[in-house]
Parts: sequence; structure tokens; C-alpha cells
Amino acid sequence: MIPVFDFGGVIVDLRKTATIEAFDRLGFDIRPYLGTYKQGGIFAQLENGDITTADFYDEIRRISANPTLTDEDIRLAWEAYLVGVPAERLACLRRVKQNYRTAVLSNTNPIHWAQAERDYFGTDGYTVADYFDTLFLSCDMHVQKPNPAIFDRVTAELGCAPEEILFFDDSEENCRAAAAKGWQVRLTPAGGAWVTEAFDAEGHLRHE
Repeated sequence: MIPVFDFGGVIVDLRKTATIEAFDRLGFDIRPYLGTYKQGGIFAQLENGDITTADFYDEIRRISANPTLTDEDIRLAWEAYLVGVPAERLACLRRVKQNYRTAVLSNTNPIHWAQAERDYFGTDGYTVADYFDTLFLSCDMHVQKPNPAIFDRVTAELGCAPEEILFFDDSEENCRAAAAKGWQVRLTPAGGAWVTEAFDAEGHLRHE
């Protein structure tokens, strides 16, 4: 079995209101761009790898009609979306990796992933390699869940049968799309209950 984890809402906790308030302070209304599981407009373009981070910053300045906004101003406002990863959740992921090949499959962007590697996976002497064998990030793959193509690519790159993949995601639509490709799925609501529901204290799946 190969556990494959979504990032936002499964591993990292999110707080949409925090990034809304942060962008409001910059004079930019982010609300029309924020979806529950996918973003829109330039935020979607960034997550799909269609524009660079520099292009993204420039477009925020253009839309807000505020050329004085710095890259750091915008980066910090967007980083406010990610609240953090509880220590026990990180410890669980490290234990799981000792027992299985693991991967992350996320609709994400370079800003948030750099934040994750720096602030969550890169602390206490660890690196992202201590948590996952393989990274499947939409901004690198130029395709997003629930597009069926992304699940085909992950299966091919993992070199396994679809039914050998156990996918943890908080989106019903993404889980349905993965199941249609033969993956085993576990709908994982926010809050991190999967840590104890799916894995024992040694990082083994409770039901294989």
C-alpha cells in the first residue's frame, strides 16, 4: 500500500479568514478568487504552474492598483492562509514513512509549498524527505485535481497498480475522481482525525 496525502486541509490546517483579512489590509479583495478546494483567477494560474511567482506578485499589484506593494507584503498575506501542522501530525507522517512509500498530491503553489518546507517539514532537523518519498504538486505538474489526468500520472510515476494507492483528501470531488481511477480513497475532513483513525502508534495502517 502507498499512502498518498493531500496537503491543505489534511496535513496543514487552513484559515481562510486570516488571508482574507491580510489581503484586505493590502487593499486587495481576495474573496472572488478563493474556493473551498480550488482557487480561481491568478491564484489558479499560480497553482497550475501557468505563471511564475514574480508574475503573480506583479498581477496583484496591477489589480490592486498599488505598485508600492512589495513581494514580501503579498507573500505574507498569502502565507496567512496556512495555520500550521500539529506536532503529532508531523510525527505520524514520519512514522508512516518508515513503513510505507509515501507521497503528497496537492493543488498548491510555489509560495505555500516553500512555506511548508521551511516552517513545517524543515524544522527540528528534519526535511521534506523525512515525510514523503515523492511530491506531486499541481504547480509542477501543470494539472490539478480532480482532472483524471493527474491521477493517471501519479499511478504511472509510482509504478504501481491503482488499487495499491490509498488516497487521503478532504474533497469529495477529488476522492470520487481518484476512486474512478481505481484508487482506494479515504475522505478526510479537516481536523486531523485520520492520524489515529487510519494509523496505529507505530505508523501502520489499521486496516490493510
